[in-house]
Amino acid sequence: MAISRRLFIQGAAAGFVASNFGLLGCAKAKSSWFVSACSDKAGQHYVAAFDLAGNVINQIALPARGHDAIALPHKPGHAMVFARRPGMFALEVDFVNARVVKQVTPENDSHFYGHGVYWAKHHVILTSENYFSTGEGQIVVRDADSYQQLARYYSGGIGPHEIALMPDNETLVIANGGIKTHPDMPRQKLNLDTMDPNLAYMSLLSGKVLESYQLDNKQLSIRHLDVSQSGKVIAGLQYQGAKTDLVPLVISHSGESQLTPLSAEDSLWRQMNHYTASICVDDDNQLVAVSCPRADLITLWSLADNRFISKHKLADGAGLTKTDQLYASSGKGYLTNEFLLNAAEHEFKTRFTHLKWDNHLTHIQAV
Repeated sequence: MAISRRLFIQGAAAGFVASNFGLLGCAKAKSSWFVSACSDKAGQHYVAAFDLAGNVINQIALPARGHDAIALPHKPGHAMVFARRPGMFALEVDFVNARVVKQVTPENDSHFYGHGVYWAKHHVILTSENYFSTGEGQIVVRDADSYQQLARYYSGGIGPHEIALMPDNETLVIANGGIKTHPDMPRQKLNLDTMDPNLAYMSLLSGKVLESYQLDNKQLSIRHLDVSQSGKVIAGLQYQGAKTDLVPLVISHSGESQLTPLSAEDSLWRQMNHYTASICVDDDNQLVAVSCPRADLITLWSLADNRFISKHKLADGAGLTKTDQLYASSGKGYLTNEFLLNAAEHEFKTRFTHLKWDNHLTHIQAV
């Protein structure tokens, strides 16, 4: 799928409304940019870089809806954005010069699942993909300069979604969502009666799955995750069962023999509406943020003991990232830290009125 749309660049004159912006934002805006897939009011899809001063650095048109983006630390001002599943493109974007550096397409029998990781130790990009002729999940390794495929490994399940490096820098944790998809039937879930999600750990030195852990309820799809500095994995779930079912939607794992649901009242699980989006660990403050866009909520949890702390309203709040502190984006165009317990010290909220941020948010080194 070739990129034929022209690039769109928008600077500080782009429409936005900023409020409660202080010296913290001014300082941070100089060192990093936020990156997110997004859409405009006409339904055109983009990936954009923007800062805490409320400036859109630029936005570049995508051939279809994007999902997550990752920083490329060896290339300041660059990021890689992945198509929403079942996606057929990943793009390296240079936000400094507003250009697509490289378009990566999966092999003919595969599609992307919207996520990837840069593994600096071996200078490669790892992507979660679907070998759709069999429905087998794959982790694909590509050179980070040429993007030539170097290896493909079985993910240990079906529908690998978000992946992350463990602190040993040699193990990959994989959220195998358990749901089969096919590019000829976009967004259709093809095996809800037989889905079998798991959380798997893969040795990147051998490509072998070391361990995998299942939930008793097979309709709890494990989708997104983050990892603490100590190696504790927090994962968010999306439930594919009956709307009336009461199920936990966030789990943890840290070497135990089973996956552990986080602790919350039944009323919160019901309010979360069977759906989580982004997970973000804040090691400095021993917090975990979990976004629930269908409930218009950002929830905070204790990293130390897995207990629920607080919930905060944010309409269509979905993207989460950690720089100096946690930030959330929303499908209504907001970027904010107002959900933090200490946000009153540096309360921040900006709205980009012409853009709707997608489900994930990352930050990259500015130049």
